[in-house]
Amino acid sequence: MHTPKHLPYLATLLLTACHTTPPKRFELADLNHDGNLSQAEVSDHMVTLIFDSRDANHDKMLTLDEWNPTPTASETTAFRARDTFKDGKVTIEEAKAYAKKMGSYSATFKEADTNKDGFVNQEEARAFYASKEGPVR
Repeated sequence: MHTPKHLPYLATLLLTACHTTPPKRFELADLNHDGNLSQAEVSDHMVTLIFDSRDANHDKMLTLDEWNPTPTASETTAFRARDTFKDGKVTIEEAKAYAKKMGSYSATFKEADTNKDGFVNQEEARAFYASKEGPVR
């Protein structure tokens, strides 16, 4: 999984991609279908995207090798921090819980939530995209 320095970029990627179709990423992230993304929904969706991209054998668990085939000492430490069961594997649940505990996507979420209501709606996601990448094309 990405190191903390990449987390703002990844959250930006999700929020900026939320206006695109297909796939309708905003709708995929909006698990309760209320037209808004909560911080938990953004966090869970980002973790799922990253997790699924690395779960080579699709067993819903990441080994250190799947996490990073050539991990540094700090990446190994990061992996172990997420492995709450201490079984040498990180489940999606462990990864999601860790991201929420650490507030991995909170800064980007707060930046996108311009009306400060605790949610990002589609208009805010579009505006956030435009502020980072230019007008939607």
